[in-house]
Amino acid sequence: MWKTLLLTLLPLVGAAQAPAAWGGGIGLGNGVEAHAGYQKRGWLALTHVRYRWWSPISGPGSGWLDNRNASSAQAELALLGGYSLPLKKQLLYGGLGVSYLRGRQLGEYRYTVVQSGVQSNTYYFAYRDYQALGLPVEAGLLLKPRRGIRVGIAFQANFNPEKTLYCGLATFWLGHFGQAIR
Repeated sequence: MWKTLLLTLLPLVGAAQAPAAWGGGIGLGNGVEAHAGYQKRGWLALTHVRYRWWSPISGPGSGWLDNRNASSAQAELALLGGYSLPLKKQLLYGGLGVSYLRGRQLGEYRYTVVQSGVQSNTYYFAYRDYQALGLPVEAGLLLKPRRGIRVGIAFQANFNPEKTLYCGLATFWLGHFGQAIR
């Protein structure tokens, strides 16, 4: 009886588990990233390198052409582990990990160099460089592949002692990552 039950369930378990898959690509949104992932039986290993910048909301350097020297920036290298869940033709995934951050935080306004002609003014600020370890969190939705490319969206946050950032990206994947999607 147990043998018959085991032989009946074994193909079902094997069919439900997709083989290991890998992939990589880019993400674009309020940041730019290159990412890679490995998936096996629902478990994920993700990594990404992301660069994000932002300008002051008001004051010097907040104009459309005035922010050449008036922006803060943060680069992140993250390693995450997580889990994926197939939902019909999409793949919902999430991960948590550790990251190394290097950034430049905009400080107080110093002075302006006034340009003549069609050039805009250049504003100079004090900056503070920093490095930190962070706790990255990522949740995303990956759609069914079209012509070998999987398109999706990802929402990321990085909690760290310097500057917690939130980022939304449109992601593009190549390779077999997410092949559980049928």
